[in-house]
Amino acid sequence: MKPFRLSRRTVLRGALGTSLGLPMLDCMLNGNGTALANGAPIPCRYFVFYCPTSLVGSGSRQEGLTPTQAGATWDVRPVLQPLQTQGVVADVQVVSGLFCAPVNVPGGYNRDHHGQAPSAVMSGVRSGWTGTLWRPQGWSADQLIAKVIGTSTRFPLLYYQLDSQTGGTYVSFEETNGFSGEAARVYRGVQPQLSPAAAYRQLFTNFTPPNAMPDPQATLELRLRQSSLSYTKDRITALNAKVGAKDRQTLDEHFTRVRTLEQRLASTTPPTISPACRDPGAITDPPDVDTNLPDQEARAQRFIDCIELAFACDATRVLTLGGASVMTGPGMRHPQWRTVGGLHGEVQHASTQANLDAANRWFVDVYARVLARFKRTVEGPGTVLDRTVGLFVMEGGKGLTSDAQRSGDGGGDPNHSLDNSVMLVGGRAGGLRPSKHVNLSGRDLHHGVVFNSAMRALGVPGQLGEISGTVDALFM
Repeated sequence: MKPFRLSRRTVLRGALGTSLGLPMLDCMLNGNGTALANGAPIPCRYFVFYCPTSLVGSGSRQEGLTPTQAGATWDVRPVLQPLQTQGVVADVQVVSGLFCAPVNVPGGYNRDHHGQAPSAVMSGVRSGWTGTLWRPQGWSADQLIAKVIGTSTRFPLLYYQLDSQTGGTYVSFEETNGFSGEAARVYRGVQPQLSPAAAYRQLFTNFTPPNAMPDPQATLELRLRQSSLSYTKDRITALNAKVGAKDRQTLDEHFTRVRTLEQRLASTTPPTISPACRDPGAITDPPDVDTNLPDQEARAQRFIDCIELAFACDATRVLTLGGASVMTGPGMRHPQWRTVGGLHGEVQHASTQANLDAANRWFVDVYARVLARFKRTVEGPGTVLDRTVGLFVMEGGKGLTSDAQRSGDGGGDPNHSLDNSVMLVGGRAGGLRPSKHVNLSGRDLHHGVVFNSAMRALGVPGQLGEISGTVDALFM
């Protein structure tokens, strides 16, 4: 019997104008489960988490994240321990020794660390050297990737933010019309979704994924097959009265075979919608735990739920998660560091390295939980994580010199430097080979080479802004 196949773009339309998009089903794959039924490959996804911290505080040169050993025998430092706890340490690569220069070079920025460095890192275009200092100067990687792999989904790109504060620095940049006196086309930061409740409504309004319910199309085909067999049986029975004994015996044997097949079909359980695509029930915005103190853990958990479902239901294939946009002043507030103060003013600039390490560990844990959700979502012969590139990028590194050419803001504050930065690369999309530490120290390679590597893994042509080249070691 020819296997039932569905197009990946199939939409089930019902009464009152409703429509139902379908998640990845076995009947959408080829006979080996390695590609879509039409021969197209199972889709890949891109996820990036932007962490609004540096590796070190203002008075420190040591930190607990960067491994001390390179290669496959790398050591899992305390800040990276959540990767092990969440069961994804073997699915991640650590890239250290990256450098975004505070000088006028490709991908550099004009000293203002908080104002310009995020733009330079995420776009790969030098930032702060024109009259429009407040504008990013190019597309961010997520936008470039969405143009290639996000065009067939309901949402080409989704952008969420853990912290509920607004008005700071955003890390996804799109092209827009310029004002008078500007170029015709300029760039602007995209506003992230701050509400888990709104993110949930966006995903499930006019989209109701059945939870382990029979696939209506497959059920219909099964019924049609059964009816066809019954109709054939009736015709054969009528014919029996008109034929001779020998022919009647032949028809009786055929009827028995038909009846056996019909009974087998009747006992077959129709294919089901993957339980990974489910409606968890209304996701709400958690109340603050105190005045001006959001429940950041509850917010993170709700956004993690939305991220898992967005990929499992194929609502999007490109998703950006920001930690916080307010990177100056007190900064992001969290019950974990409420006794210290805000993430920026107190934790990073006026507290101990141990407190900053603890905060960074929480951000790594959020990232690790997202990857763990991808890993548990079965798809074809593997999981969603097998076809995902999941990046973790930080606002700052750990400047190890007072040289103004390597520290932002023209000073020697290691907290305001993108020297010796670290990125994490999760997943196996496009031949990525995880579970190692790639140490690039001394090569002055921009973060853009890691973004370029993500684009390469996803089959996205081109490069990030002014930065060329990839990190071949990520594929070896």
